[in-house]
Amino acid sequence: MQRVLRNGGGGCRWRQTGKAPVWVLIGLGLIGGLMLYWYTTPQDTPVWVRSWLPGLPEYTGPLYRWRDDQGREQITDKPPRARPYEVVTYRADANVVPHQGGSAGR
Repeated sequence: MQRVLRNGGGGCRWRQTGKAPVWVLIGLGLIGGLMLYWYTTPQDTPVWVRSWLPGLPEYTGPLYRWRDDQGREQITDKPPRARPYEVVTYRADANVVPHQGGSAGR
Protein backbone atom coordinates (compact mmCIF):
# COMPACT_ATOMS: atom_id res chain seq x y z
CA MET A 1 0.00 0.00 0.00
CA GLN A 2 1.09 3.54 -0.55
CA ARG A 3 0.23 6.70 1.28
CA VAL A 4 0.10 10.15 -0.15
CA LEU A 5 2.09 12.73 1.73
CA ARG A 6 1.46 16.36 1.01
CA ASN A 7 4.32 18.72 1.37
CA GLY A 8 4.15 22.45 1.76
CA GLY A 9 4.61 23.11 -2.00
CA GLY A 10 1.28 21.56 -2.91
CA GLY A 11 2.82 18.56 -4.76
CA CYS A 12 2.19 14.95 -3.89
CA ARG A 13 4.84 12.43 -2.95
CA TRP A 14 4.24 8.65 -2.64
CA ARG A 15 5.74 6.71 0.22
CA GLN A 16 5.89 2.91 0.39
CA THR A 17 4.52 1.53 3.66
CA GLY A 18 6.01 -1.99 3.34
CA LYS A 19 2.76 -3.93 3.29
CA ALA A 20 1.92 -6.58 0.70
CA PRO A 21 -1.52 -8.04 0.03
CA VAL A 22 -2.02 -11.42 1.70
CA TRP A 23 -2.95 -13.08 -1.60
CA VAL A 24 0.43 -12.12 -3.08
CA LEU A 25 2.27 -13.72 -0.16
CA ILE A 26 0.15 -16.88 -0.37
CA GLY A 27 0.67 -17.11 -4.14
CA LEU A 28 4.44 -16.70 -3.82
CA GLY A 29 4.50 -19.31 -1.06
CA LEU A 30 2.57 -21.81 -3.20
CA ILE A 31 4.80 -21.24 -6.23
CA GLY A 32 7.93 -21.52 -4.08
CA GLY A 33 6.68 -24.73 -2.48
CA LEU A 34 5.87 -26.28 -5.85
CA MET A 35 9.29 -25.34 -7.23
CA LEU A 36 10.99 -26.83 -4.14
CA TYR A 37 8.96 -30.04 -4.48
CA TRP A 38 9.89 -30.39 -8.16
CA TYR A 39 13.54 -29.64 -7.42
CA THR A 40 13.78 -32.25 -4.64
CA THR A 41 11.82 -34.94 -6.54
CA PRO A 42 12.93 -34.52 -10.17
CA GLN A 43 11.45 -37.85 -11.28
CA ASP A 44 7.98 -36.38 -10.58
CA THR A 45 8.67 -33.12 -12.44
CA PRO A 46 6.70 -32.63 -15.67
CA VAL A 47 8.82 -32.61 -18.82
CA TRP A 48 7.86 -29.03 -19.69
CA VAL A 49 9.24 -27.84 -16.32
CA ARG A 50 12.58 -29.69 -16.56
CA SER A 51 13.84 -27.41 -19.31
CA TRP A 52 13.75 -24.27 -17.17
CA LEU A 53 14.53 -25.57 -13.66
CA PRO A 54 18.31 -25.41 -13.14
CA GLY A 55 20.35 -28.51 -12.40
CA LEU A 56 17.74 -31.23 -12.81
CA PRO A 57 19.19 -34.56 -13.94
CA GLU A 58 17.43 -36.45 -16.70
CA TYR A 59 15.79 -39.67 -15.54
CA THR A 60 15.18 -42.76 -17.60
CA GLY A 61 11.88 -44.55 -17.69
CA PRO A 62 11.10 -46.85 -14.78
CA LEU A 63 12.81 -50.23 -14.51
CA TYR A 64 11.44 -53.19 -12.58
CA ARG A 65 13.52 -55.36 -10.20
CA TRP A 66 12.18 -58.81 -9.41
CA ARG A 67 13.30 -62.43 -8.79
CA ASP A 68 12.65 -65.36 -11.15
CA ASP A 69 11.77 -68.97 -10.20
CA GLN A 70 15.45 -69.80 -9.54
CA GLY A 71 15.84 -66.80 -7.23
CA ARG A 72 17.96 -64.78 -9.65
CA GLU A 73 17.46 -61.03 -9.66
CA GLN A 74 16.02 -59.67 -12.91
CA ILE A 75 15.81 -56.04 -14.01
CA THR A 76 13.50 -55.37 -16.94
CA ASP A 77 11.70 -52.47 -18.56
CA LYS A 78 8.30 -54.19 -18.21
CA PRO A 79 6.83 -55.38 -14.90
CA PRO A 80 6.48 -59.13 -14.44
CA ARG A 81 3.08 -60.73 -14.16
CA ALA A 82 1.98 -62.32 -10.89
CA ARG A 83 5.25 -61.55 -9.08
CA PRO A 84 6.23 -58.93 -6.57
CA TYR A 85 8.55 -56.29 -8.03
CA GLU A 86 10.21 -53.01 -7.13
CA VAL A 87 10.10 -49.93 -9.37
CA VAL A 88 13.58 -48.45 -9.86
CA THR A 89 14.47 -45.14 -11.51
CA TYR A 90 17.96 -44.21 -12.62
CA ARG A 91 19.50 -40.97 -13.75
CA ALA A 92 20.40 -41.04 -17.44
CA ASP A 93 24.02 -40.14 -16.68
CA ALA A 94 24.49 -42.71 -13.88
CA ASN A 95 26.45 -45.94 -14.26
CA VAL A 96 24.03 -48.77 -13.49
CA VAL A 97 26.49 -51.61 -14.02
CA PRO A 98 27.43 -53.03 -10.61
CA HIS A 99 31.07 -53.13 -9.56
CA GLN A 100 32.52 -56.61 -10.25
CA GLY A 101 35.32 -56.48 -7.66
CA GLY A 102 39.02 -56.27 -8.42
CA SER A 103 41.39 -53.59 -7.28
CA ALA A 104 40.01 -50.11 -6.99
CA GLY A 105 43.39 -48.44 -7.64
CA ARG A 106 43.70 -49.31 -11.33
